[in-house]
Amino acid sequence: MALDQRHRYVIHKIVEAYGLTENVVEKFIIQDKVAINSFFTPTGPPSVLYVYQVKEDKLKDGTIGPIETKATIHRLGPNEICRGKCVFVTRLNPKGIFEKTYETDMTSGDFIGSILENYKSIIADLYLPIVQEQQGWGKVPTEHTQEFLTNTEKFGSILTEAHSAITGGIELRKPDPKYWSMDLKPAALAQAAANDTTLREMEDCLTDWCREAEYLLNQSSDIKEGEEPGPDTELEFSRSRMSNLNSIIEQIKTKECRVVLAICGHIKSKAYLRWKALDVKITDAANEAKDNVKYLGTLERSLEPMYHGKVQDITELLPALLTNIRMMYMIARFYSSREHMTRLFTKCTNQMIRRSKDQITEGGKLWDQDKPTLIANIRVAVELSNVYRTEYRKAKQYLAEQQPQSKQFDFDESAIFLKFDLFTKRLNKLIDMFTTIYQFSILEQHTHIEGLEQIIKSLSNIIDDVKRKPYDLLDFSRNQFDRDFLEFSVNINDLELQLQGFVNKSFETITSTEHALNLLTQFQQIMQRDTLKQDLENKYLVIFQNYARDLDMVQRLYEKHKYEPPVPRNAPPVAGNIMWARQLLRRIETPMQKFAHNKVLLAAKESKRIIKNYNKVARALIEFESLWHEAWMKAIEECKAGLAAPLLVQHPETGKILVNFDKEIMQLIREAKYMQRFDIAVPEIAQMVLLQEEKFKFYYSKLTYLVREYELSVAKLKPTIKPLLRPHLDDMERKIASGFSVLTWTSMNIDGYLHRFKKGLARLQELVRKVVDLVDNRVESNLNAIRNTMLVELPNDRSFTYEEFVNTQSKFQQRQGEILSVRNEEVKRSIEDLLALVRTYPRENMEVELDEREAGLFIRHYSKQMYQAVATSTQKSLSAMKRRLGSRASTGIFFMERPFFDVDVELRVPNVAMSPNLEDIQAAINECAKKVLTTSKRLQAWGLEIKTYHEMVSQDKDIVRAILRLTGSIEGIKTQVSEYISNFDRYDFLWKQDLQVAYENFMRSSPALESFEAELKKYMAIETEIGQIPTVHNIGALSLETMPLKNSLKAEAGTWKTQFAQNLHKQCSEDLKAFDTYIRDTTLKLNRKIEDLEDVRNVMSVLKEVREKESEIDNLIGPIEEMYGLLLRYEVRVPKEETTMVSDLRYGWKKLRKLATDVSDNLTRLQIGFKRELIKEVKVFIVDAQGFRRDWEAHGPMIPGLEPMEAVDRLRKFQQMFDVRKRKWENYSSGEELFGLPVTPYPELEQTEKEIQMLDRLYNLYVTVITTIKGYGDYFWVDVVEKIDEMGDQVLQYQNQSKKLPKALREWPAYLDCRKTIDDFLEMLPLFQALTSKAMRERHWKQVMEATGRPLNLAEDVFKLQHLLDSHILKHREEVEDLTNAAVKEEQIETKLGVLQADWALQNLVFAEYKNRGPVILKAAETAELIEKLEDSQMTLGSMATNRYSAPFREEVQGWIVKLSTVSEIIEQWLMVQNMWMYMEAVFSGGDIVKQLPQEAKRFQNIDKNYMKIVTNALETLNVVNTCFGNELLKNMLPHLLEQLELCQKSLSAYLETKRAEFPRFYFVSDPTLLEILSLGSDPPSVVPHFQSGLFDSLTAVTFDRVDKARMTEMFSQQAEKVEFEKPVDAKGNIEIWLQRLVDGMQDTVKQIIRRAVRNVHELPLEDFVFGHPAQISLLGIQFQWTAETQSAITNAKTDKSIMSKNMKKVDAILRDMVNITVRSDLTRIQRTNLETCITVHMHQKESTEDLLKKKIKDPTDFEWLKQVRFYWREDKDTVIISICDVDFEYSFEYLGVKERLVITPLTDICYITLSQALGMFLGGAPAGPAGTGKTETTKDLGNTLGKYVVVFNCSDQMDYKGMGKIYKGLAQSGLWGCFDEFN
Repeated sequence: MALDQRHRYVIHKIVEAYGLTENVVEKFIIQDKVAINSFFTPTGPPSVLYVYQVKEDKLKDGTIGPIETKATIHRLGPNEICRGKCVFVTRLNPKGIFEKTYETDMTSGDFIGSILENYKSIIADLYLPIVQEQQGWGKVPTEHTQEFLTNTEKFGSILTEAHSAITGGIELRKPDPKYWSMDLKPAALAQAAANDTTLREMEDCLTDWCREAEYLLNQSSDIKEGEEPGPDTELEFSRSRMSNLNSIIEQIKTKECRVVLAICGHIKSKAYLRWKALDVKITDAANEAKDNVKYLGTLERSLEPMYHGKVQDITELLPALLTNIRMMYMIARFYSSREHMTRLFTKCTNQMIRRSKDQITEGGKLWDQDKPTLIANIRVAVELSNVYRTEYRKAKQYLAEQQPQSKQFDFDESAIFLKFDLFTKRLNKLIDMFTTIYQFSILEQHTHIEGLEQIIKSLSNIIDDVKRKPYDLLDFSRNQFDRDFLEFSVNINDLELQLQGFVNKSFETITSTEHALNLLTQFQQIMQRDTLKQDLENKYLVIFQNYARDLDMVQRLYEKHKYEPPVPRNAPPVAGNIMWARQLLRRIETPMQKFAHNKVLLAAKESKRIIKNYNKVARALIEFESLWHEAWMKAIEECKAGLAAPLLVQHPETGKILVNFDKEIMQLIREAKYMQRFDIAVPEIAQMVLLQEEKFKFYYSKLTYLVREYELSVAKLKPTIKPLLRPHLDDMERKIASGFSVLTWTSMNIDGYLHRFKKGLARLQELVRKVVDLVDNRVESNLNAIRNTMLVELPNDRSFTYEEFVNTQSKFQQRQGEILSVRNEEVKRSIEDLLALVRTYPRENMEVELDEREAGLFIRHYSKQMYQAVATSTQKSLSAMKRRLGSRASTGIFFMERPFFDVDVELRVPNVAMSPNLEDIQAAINECAKKVLTTSKRLQAWGLEIKTYHEMVSQDKDIVRAILRLTGSIEGIKTQVSEYISNFDRYDFLWKQDLQVAYENFMRSSPALESFEAELKKYMAIETEIGQIPTVHNIGALSLETMPLKNSLKAEAGTWKTQFAQNLHKQCSEDLKAFDTYIRDTTLKLNRKIEDLEDVRNVMSVLKEVREKESEIDNLIGPIEEMYGLLLRYEVRVPKEETTMVSDLRYGWKKLRKLATDVSDNLTRLQIGFKRELIKEVKVFIVDAQGFRRDWEAHGPMIPGLEPMEAVDRLRKFQQMFDVRKRKWENYSSGEELFGLPVTPYPELEQTEKEIQMLDRLYNLYVTVITTIKGYGDYFWVDVVEKIDEMGDQVLQYQNQSKKLPKALREWPAYLDCRKTIDDFLEMLPLFQALTSKAMRERHWKQVMEATGRPLNLAEDVFKLQHLLDSHILKHREEVEDLTNAAVKEEQIETKLGVLQADWALQNLVFAEYKNRGPVILKAAETAELIEKLEDSQMTLGSMATNRYSAPFREEVQGWIVKLSTVSEIIEQWLMVQNMWMYMEAVFSGGDIVKQLPQEAKRFQNIDKNYMKIVTNALETLNVVNTCFGNELLKNMLPHLLEQLELCQKSLSAYLETKRAEFPRFYFVSDPTLLEILSLGSDPPSVVPHFQSGLFDSLTAVTFDRVDKARMTEMFSQQAEKVEFEKPVDAKGNIEIWLQRLVDGMQDTVKQIIRRAVRNVHELPLEDFVFGHPAQISLLGIQFQWTAETQSAITNAKTDKSIMSKNMKKVDAILRDMVNITVRSDLTRIQRTNLETCITVHMHQKESTEDLLKKKIKDPTDFEWLKQVRFYWREDKDTVIISICDVDFEYSFEYLGVKERLVITPLTDICYITLSQALGMFLGGAPAGPAGTGKTETTKDLGNTLGKYVVVFNCSDQMDYKGMGKIYKGLAQSGLWGCFDEFN
């Protein structure tokens, strides 16, 4: 059978449960396929059970037993019991189990043991704990939830009992099964009894039965020590006992047990007799247990609340329970004993105590519970105890009275009630304690009552002491609580006395009646103790007397304000007045209503006057209300007229549309509403208006909304778009026109009007939306995309090679150009679509056509925007190139941004160079920048008179400047690159030096082998060092790749090392070969046959050489061996034959030495014959030498009178003859030495040899000099210019050689001739050098010819040096030297003049844009450079003019001097005119000044025209010299303009003086700034930036109202602190008027805030006060508080000795509080500065207080107090008074912002006192001291203290008496302080 997924599922579950192999289970499933397939069908069994155990079934005898021997997997049979784990599979889908959905169609699991036991575990151990922990039961009532939990718990208990009943009971021991079928006939019994084994087994069984039965019978339900069981244990015990006894009785009846009894009874054994006695007891005990279960079961329902119910339920059911117990006691047969009943009652007591405890602690720990709830629960438990005892007594009494003859309730009552009595006693104490705590805990809710803190703290301590006790308060067995409770009661008594004293003290000073009554009410609420209640009743009289004073106060207030009452904010006037009157009435009426309840109080005699006064005041207030109401009724008709006004009006100035709804109507409606609220009659007219309130509000809000939406729609239109929509806007204006004239608020067709308005607006909004959407999403988005388009690709994470950069950028720019072209076309199409939309969009006035001129302007505007976008894109791209490719100073290996260019560093002998070089890279950058610029050629222009946008972009100065900057982008890193490459110079010897030469030099020093080794080591170290060079080095945008260079350097170093090693090898190889050759040659020489004297001499020479070598042989062989060893150590390859030769060296030497010995012996025999031959030849040679000498003397070169050249020829001839004789001389001398003969001398030859050597030196030099100098004469002059230095060096060398010749030769003609030739040439050489100078011109050569008198042909192919030599130039030496010096000087002048001319040919005037006038002013920086250049050039020309060498250029120099002096004058005048023109232009461009100075404005118009004419003329020329020199227009016009401008200046100064007189603070503003301010007068927001130009101390900005743009509502400091004006300030009228209004508004605002702060500083918490007021006022408030409290303390110090200390603590506490606030991290910058300033000043106040305390100051007139800065608010003067000593200052109320104040030192105090005294005497102050000691800051700080604006002037030598006078005027008129810093 094929198994599918369903079968696999079942197999998997079985395998998982039993751990069997899958094959075994699969085999079983296949066998059981019918059953399993049936289970899968809907009609099959709903589940299948599988077990793995020995299979069981019915046996033949009918019993259940095993039918197999081994455990197998099988389905659980119908007669089979599960012995272990059972796996179940259950069908979930009633339609059957399908293969695709088998996982959801069935489920599986397993269980162990019986089903009942598993079910019991699921219910009791799983579900029950979960539902008991469940918190939220939704909307289910609590009683239902509790019932469900109780029933679930009960069901679990039933299951437990059922399981226990099934599995419980006592199982008696059974005999061996073989006896079970035994016949019970006497014969069989006798036979069995006779068998000892059988009898012993039977007796053992019966003995076990007896033992178990006795144990069971002896069990009881008595209460054990320490246990507190409940009554349910009685029933459980009886049930268990009954079950066990019945189990024994049932088992005795079985056959196997009857066999045991029969055999033992047959012989009457001892065990049998014991059992028979027990059998009766078992029967009786079973009957008793059954009877007990029966009667105790009747109590089960009554006992149930003790376990699951509330204590109240137990109390309610107690009568029924006692009745049931009484009835059971009366009729029960066994349970009615005294012991049973006492035990039952005791257990009931235990359970009731336990349930009471549980209910009391249900809310958690006692201390954590709500005290009223806790006390209620405890009271319920006490009530239970009382009811329990009462019901028990009733039952007892009932039996005694009704059935005196029957059994009575004579149980042990102490056992029953003792615990409950102790528990109740403990509960009563807890009720007392927690009630006390609760009554006093109400105090904690009234912490606002000042002074209660200490009492609350004491209460907390008392409660905490009790809380800390470690025992359980409900554990009545521990009596430690009783002692603690007694102590608690004593402490509470003390607390009551303390509280009573506090109450009495609280009523000693009553501030108001209302407050006192509220306080009394609060005390009545919190003082529940009887001891305190009476004391509170006596306080009424005290409060009533205070009420009389309140009545008088209300009467005075009424009289004072009845004509102008203070109206509540936002209340209408009439209603506000009535509210004020009613408030006063309520103030006296509310207390009187409370007093009315106290009849005793009102009945007192003194109360009559108070009641009479109350009636009088109340009557007056009611009449006041009536009068106002009548007046309002009369005014209603006037208000109604406002409804006839049109719906809309237009603002006359701004043109803004306003909804024209009369505010009086709304006020009428509000008044009517208030009147209705006050229950005052409202007339019908007002009611009618009131009824239409919603309609009016609807119309008003709808109109307001539509007008706002209309204006918003129009506002969305940019100025460029609005003209295009003019027809549509006109159409809309026509629709709303009727609202301005026809329609009023009473019109009937307003709804139709609103509908038309709304419909037209919707159409307009849709058009605006489309237009704006088209502009934003198609035009602007494309323009933004173009602006953000990069025309170069410059990734940060990639580097480029030179070729990659060129190719990448070319492709990228091609691609980006195409994108830009597409976007340009898209913008063009979008503009066309927009115009088409505007033309075709529906409107009612289709006869009005779109203005095509506006359409053209619109297209032109966006075409310019397109140009700007392209320019921006180009500019950004160029800037990005500059940033990415430009020079950066940083170098190294690691970079945040990867260098752009990869450059190889290579060795190109003789230099280290880069590939590509910097010039190539710069050229690539330049080409890329050029392509960026030319990208715009693709973009066809539209709407402009150009073909492409490139024409405009290429002329953009910023872009051109950016491109120029890029041309030097690599320049900045040239030095770093050079420095980096120069690092490799230390290796340049590797390729620059000649290896062989270096080695030869090395060898010349005769190096030891160690030196060779050191050299090899050196080159190996160089190789290592080269290897450590980083492969990449970054410099700016370049990444230098050094690997090619490293490879080259390594190769060079390796070459040196190899070459050195090769040279060493070569040397040692040569030495080796030389030594080997020497041995071989010597061997050959020694082996040669000796035939003549020469052979003897040669052999003798060889033998001598061998003898000499003998001593130094080790020095020859040793180095060779060492050198070869060194070569092998440094791994230099050596030929194998050489190695062999080295090893054979010493052996070869030994062989040679032996051969020499043999040859020497042979030579001794042959030398006699050769000796004779030698003597004969010597004699012949002596004669020949003498003859040669005579010939030398007769015909040699030393004969006097010979010409030098002939002497040279003779010397050469005799030298050859002497050389032949020299060789013979040497041979004969060596032969004589060989044979030991005396050596023959040859004095003639020796003398001749010396003379030949001496003459050879002289004549060699002579020939060389003559030949060389004669050859110089043949040089063309062109070649002489190049070789002159070389010629000089050569001749100087000859001169040195001549000086070294022997003195004897210096008189010889050859020497004298040679020396003269050299000297003459050296003397002419400086002249030749001077004549070769580039400064020599044709005029100079003419002068040379004139001086020498010889004509010279100066043609290059003719003129030679010989021509000059022939002209005897030495004779005219001085003239030639003067002439050449003059040529050099003239050349210098000519060069300077040429540079100057070229420089000024490039100097152009540079103009800057000025406002919207275009480039009309000279740029400051460039013009300053120009003036500096002018001065330098004029100085240069001046020095040229006085130079004697300037004669050839004198006219040209003079011409330039005239030009530049003229230019200088013109530029100077131009700048003066320009500055004054700019100044005047700013003044006369504003409308205000032009109106007030029309004559000057007209004059300036003419000046402006002429000035623009000058500028236009200059812009055409631009070149400085061409513009300024020879320009008659400039020359004549500039002085005229200057004169006219000065006239304007004078008129303006007079005008400014009038303005300063109007607003004195203008005196502190410079003329240019003031003129700018005045020109902006009609635009107040534009004036705001100038507030800090000397007009205000800290007022930096203001907020203008959104609706009324000329109304200022808030002011701001430099630190952005915002202060709202008390009354908005209007910026209307002339600027000087509204600025004065602003000053007044500022000062009034500061004053009003200070007035409030004086009160708030004592009422608000410190933090709220400091941060709730402007910083200036926060500081002032703290100073007010300190002054008031300290003065009060000093005043009362004589009567209260501790008051100064208390004040000191208070001051210190304030300081600490402020310091604590500073550690918070949530403070803003302004808050922190404000707080730090307050701390700084208060620190000084604290120190001053300490000082006063130390000095024990007790008099407020003491100087120690008077010298302090003291702050007072004077109500009589309505201002702040600041006192220092005897001088009082009135606060100036200047807004000072958030300023940091100076730390006040003793020196600061002295300055304050001194300056204040000076001011008090109407003097000034001049603090003196070194720089930086705080003179100015102290003066300014004193000004800040007095609320003054201190205007600081930094004096300089520019300040004169006029400037001082102007400042004094301003100070005197504005009341400010002036501080003249550095006045000296």
